[in-house]
Amino acid sequence: MAQQTSTRSRYWRLLSRFAAASVVATGISQLVFLLSYSLGATPVVSTVLAWLSGAIPNFVLNRRTWGGGGRAALRGEILRYGAISVGTALLAALATHHAESLAHALFPDARAGQVAVVWGAFLATYAVMFVVKFFLIDQLVFRRSRHQVPSTTRA
Repeated sequence: MAQQTSTRSRYWRLLSRFAAASVVATGISQLVFLLSYSLGATPVVSTVLAWLSGAIPNFVLNRRTWGGGGRAALRGEILRYGAISVGTALLAALATHHAESLAHALFPDARAGQVAVVWGAFLATYAVMFVVKFFLIDQLVFRRSRHQVPSTTRA
């Protein structure tokens, strides 16, 4: 029972810190997306710029949250995190690309309406991926640091 409570408490702590890191990264990336798309960049270019601006602080904050595996584990953590992050960005690029077609059909002469639809697709992709990314980061990215067994001393 104590272990179950400890596990639950650990997940709530990780989830709250992951949410805080996500709020920071999302705020940065949403601002970059809205600004670049409003100024005329394509949805894919805006998505890539937004992804780059949010991915780095998100990795740093999440590595601190999970306690990373030290310098030796950094390369693997970056590669695993990068794969998840790039996958999310590709999904967002696909969603915004298709949303732009819909936006032009719905609001042919209203740029504000087009921006709202495409931005909504971008935001929705990251909202759905929030849950998926939490479990992937917990189970795949920082797994070594969590599963390390403390060394025992010899008697």
